[in-house]
Amino acid sequence: MSIESTLEEIGLTKNEIKIYVALLDLGLTTSGAIIKQTGVHTSKVYDGLERLMEKGLVTYIVKANRKNFKAVNPERLLDFLEDKRKRIVFQEKEVREILPELKLKQQLVGDTTDAEVFKSWKGMDAVYRMLRERLGRGEVNLVFGASKGEDEVQVKRFFNRHLQLLAEKGIKQRIIYNEEARGSIEAQTKYPKLFSTRYMANTTPAEINIWADKVMIVILRKNPTVILVSDQKVADSFRVYFEVMWGLAKK
Repeated sequence: MSIESTLEEIGLTKNEIKIYVALLDLGLTTSGAIIKQTGVHTSKVYDGLERLMEKGLVTYIVKANRKNFKAVNPERLLDFLEDKRKRIVFQEKEVREILPELKLKQQLVGDTTDAEVFKSWKGMDAVYRMLRERLGRGEVNLVFGASKGEDEVQVKRFFNRHLQLLAEKGIKQRIIYNEEARGSIEAQTKYPKLFSTRYMANTTPAEINIWADKVMIVILRKNPTVILVSDQKVADSFRVYFEVMWGLAKK
């Protein structure tokens, strides 16, 4: 992973990263030199410097009535992460304290949502986590139309991890892959007692998951979309359809 992508992953914005990396290259310098080095607009450079100083990653001294900035020791990044971890622990505690009240509000109004849409890989992660939390040991997720998706590397990474987490909970899965995706998810073959697979020659544009009272339609573009339908009758009807497809699929 590159320096830029790693810094973005831990929470720095793109402009903050450009400014921080420029300061590492330039050493003690003025805002004008940073603007020239990064090509970032003047106002955004000042905003970025201010945020980096708040994060403890940049400091300055005054020379000839002008501020000169410099990056602090890069090991401060570890302190920055530790500060983030402590904030997250504190925020988690606060959220747990208000969860009962939030759930009560939802129950009083009544959940009328029949369909929800999740966007991006973070949305994917959220809905698949919901699946794993809802199902227990020995319960089954049915899948058909599984494909390589448009971003094969990300699809492999995501679903190998997902299947590993399913296996750790003892959740079963019966899955019908598109033939072109045969062997693409290695974790599928590691747990033959939990995961059953079959294949169909037809290529489907979307993957369907059926679990509990849910039907999950997964469109694996580079920026994926998941449509989650909550309806027991709809889920049961898709189960009937799945069994028909399972009978037609080959091993």
